[in-house]
Amino acid sequence: MNEWLKFEKEGHIVTLTMNRPEIRNPLGESDDVKNFEEASSLINNDRDVRCVILTGEGAAFSAGGNVKNMKEKKGNFSGSSVALRERYRYGIHRIVRSVWNIEVPVIAAVNGAAIGLGNDVACLADIRIASKNARFGVTFLKIGLIPGDGGA
Repeated sequence: MNEWLKFEKEGHIVTLTMNRPEIRNPLGESDDVKNFEEASSLINNDRDVRCVILTGEGAAFSAGGNVKNMKEKKGNFSGSSVALRERYRYGIHRIVRSVWNIEVPVIAAVNGAAIGLGNDVACLADIRIASKNARFGVTFLKIGLIPGDGGA
């Protein structure tokens, strides 16, 4: 893992913090997939872990996909519609499966916006605790997208 998804263990609790606050903790790039899969594996293979707290650094939980990359057709959002569908199936959907497959209770500590895939990831948690600044949104249609994250 890298500093984008911080993995901290204290006692029996693992805290996963999405850590790109300057761009509202977007999800969906290849490294994001690898980080979530690695974190899920570490958690599931450590019998000492009893609970996971998932949160976002800064003012947002996660603003979902990187809209700038979507608009500019960069990174995982580049190429044909067929290529994009495959990247969702074998990429972005793996983030959803990684959170879903965590074998201990997951608590989403939602400190701000949880939009699109960020909303899906929050909803996958067993428990959601929202600050007074939390906002949840499924805004795919507002920006001309068909929901395809495979989440809740």
